[in-house]
Amino acid sequence: MNKFLVLFSLIFSITFHQPVLAEDLQYDFSSVKSVPIELSVIKKISTKEGVTEGQNVQFKVRKDVLYNGQTIVKAGEIINAKVETVITSGMNGFPAEIIVDDFQIPNVESSKLLSTYTEVGQNRCLIVYPIKWALTVIPFVGTLTNFIKGGHASIKPKDKVVIFYYPEWK
Repeated sequence: MNKFLVLFSLIFSITFHQPVLAEDLQYDFSSVKSVPIELSVIKKISTKEGVTEGQNVQFKVRKDVLYNGQTIVKAGEIINAKVETVITSGMNGFPAEIIVDDFQIPNVESSKLLSTYTEVGQNRCLIVYPIKWALTVIPFVGTLTNFIKGGHASIKPKDKVVIFYYPEWK
C-alpha cells in the first residue's frame, strides 16, 4: 500500500506541478546602477563598551544623496539602524565583530538597499599561531597563547559608513 501511495504522489506532483518561469517573478535585481549613501554614527558603539544585538543605532547622513537631479536624502538627516550581530573577541587572537543592518531611510524602500555594514577588530591570529607552534616543542607552553584575545570592534563618529541604494530594483 505504501508503494502505491508513493507512486501516486510522484505521478500527481509531476503531472500538476507548474514550474515558475523567470517572467512570472515579481522582482528584478538586474540593474547595477547604485547610489552611495554616506553616513556616520552619532554616538560611538564598541564591543568593549557593551554593544548588544538588537540595539538601535542612529546615523547622520554626511552629504546630500542625489539621483537623476532629485534629492533622495538630505545631509544631516538622522537614520535609524539596528545592530544585527555582535561577535566577541576570542582566544588565539580572533577579533570582535559588529554587524549593523536594517537601515530605516525615509522615502527609500529597504528592499532597494544593500545596507549591511560590518566592523571588525584587530586580527591577532597571524601573530599568535606562529608563536603557538614555535612554543609547542616545550610541553604546555604553546597553550598559553590561547589566552591572547583579538581586538575589540568599534564604530566611531569619524568613520565613514557607506551603504548603497539601487533605485531601479523592483
